[in-house]
Order: sequence, then structure tokens, then C-alpha cells
Amino acid sequence: MTPKQPQPERDQRHPGRPLPGECASTPCREIEVPACAARPDHPIMAELLDALARTMINNDIGKQRRLVEFKDGCRYGKFGKTKAYELIAQERIKAYKLGGKTMIDLDSVDQFHASLPKVESRAS
Repeated sequence: MTPKQPQPERDQRHPGRPLPGECASTPCREIEVPACAARPDHPIMAELLDALARTMINNDIGKQRRLVEFKDGCRYGKFGKTKAYELIAQERIKAYKLGGKTMIDLDSVDQFHASLPKVESRAS
């Protein structure tokens, strides 16, 4: 006979909350994937991998946006509000509305700065 593992205590404030490693839904069931679908060259698997790659390229997974208020974004980008609105209209930087405030994505400002042409020196 094997000794019983000690059961972790449930949180008394939230008795219905699952324990770490425990499934939240009851009953828990596994999804069966056909063996042919596990191959990377299978059309369904290829489509899923392509969608995942597109999502990761678009920075939708695992990356939190660095949003700041409009004036702080202008200060960070070293441009004025007129230039900021031009860049937003040209979609060179990203901006979002949060209630009545315009928030600027600092990562898009960094990308804009990286896209600027390098100055060539006129050395003789």
C-alpha cells in the first residue's frame, strides 16, 4: 500500500476555487487529436502554426503595450503635438483612446525612430 499524499488545504475564503494544478471546470476532459493532425505538414496543423506565427509577429502574445499619455509620448518621441497627430494619421506611430485621453504606444515611437534615415557625413 502506498502512503497517501497530503492534500493541500483549500482557501477557506474561496472554497470553490480550484487548487493550483487542479482543473477549473468539472469534469475535466482531454481533447483527442488524430495522429495525422500532429504532423507539421498536415493542412490543419500548418494553418494553426501559421495563425500562431502571425499572432506572435503582431505582438499579441506575451507582450504588454507601453502606453503613455499624449504629452508624455510627445516628450518621449522628441516631437510636438502637431507632428504626433501627423504620424498617427500616417500610421507611423500607434495611438489609442482611453476614455477621453489619447494614449501613445512607446514601442511604435521606438519603431518610428529606428526607421528614420541615417545622416551621411560630408567629409572630404
